[in-house]
Amino acid sequence: MTGFFLSFTIVFVFFLTSGCSKSTGQQDKIPEEPLFYEYDMANLQYYGGFYESDARGVLENEVIVEASGLAVSRSNSSLIWTHNDSGDFNRLFVVGENAEDYGEFVIQGAFNRDWEDMAAGPGPDPGVTYLYIGEIGDNHAVYDIMSIYRLPEPDISGLDSVTLTLVTGVERIDFVYPDGKSRDAETLMVDPFTKDIYIVTKRDERSIIFVARYPQDTETVIILEKIGYFPFNRALAGDISSDGMEIAVKTDERIYYWKREADEAVFETFKRQPLLLPYTVEPQGEAFAWMPDGSGYYTLSEKTGGIEPVLYFYRRK
Repeated sequence: MTGFFLSFTIVFVFFLTSGCSKSTGQQDKIPEEPLFYEYDMANLQYYGGFYESDARGVLENEVIVEASGLAVSRSNSSLIWTHNDSGDFNRLFVVGENAEDYGEFVIQGAFNRDWEDMAAGPGPDPGVTYLYIGEIGDNHAVYDIMSIYRLPEPDISGLDSVTLTLVTGVERIDFVYPDGKSRDAETLMVDPFTKDIYIVTKRDERSIIFVARYPQDTETVIILEKIGYFPFNRALAGDISSDGMEIAVKTDERIYYWKREADEAVFETFKRQPLLLPYTVEPQGEAFAWMPDGSGYYTLSEKTGGIEPVLYFYRRK
């Protein structure tokens, strides 16, 4: 145990003193009591910093029929990770920026009961990008324990053809909600400053924001902390930008957008009235991801009603 804590201390101090974090001040704070956020929902303004959608193409891989999460690769920003939700195998797909098929990566030691979102971000080892996969869906609110799979992002910097690859080294973070209730969630976000994991619920009367504070225990079931309540529900996807300064939460017909201020905790950012991002409404759009360099964002829908899923890109002006 002594060696473990010594190693952790070294890693933690390195992270705090490295260029990965802008500050060690307010960003890791949460409210003393959950907040009820209130916005003027009838008078939300659009943010003018992005163009309207650019349809990049129908997904070439016809197996991706229930795309429910997106994360742009940090080793090759022209490639995008995605996955199906309930009932699929324990696999991630790689698609190109024009919806091309680059194959799949099977995650050894993981199980897909209902994967609903994913994110890319920092983790235990400094300088390593991790993929976080949210086993957080629960349509009928019957599961007591939810899980998040965390694994170092496979290096796909040189991937230029269809592959089938087995990936090892996954960790599982099991969690429960603080009131012990079962909940359906489809939004998972990772704060690159603090490495905290945010979960936003879908079916509650108001979508609820929870957080798993870093370092997340992978040996025992952790209890999430409640941040607050949005004045809307049906949160279907979300992402925090790789520089930590932009946050988006997507519902069926809207993408809510917050610009974060320096040294600001996430719960403080959510106190401000959000703006709306351009969005071409999809038949069942459940996936959103920022580009790592901030040049835009992607959305993707499940296949439903015979409508093929199209990869959309929204470029920053």
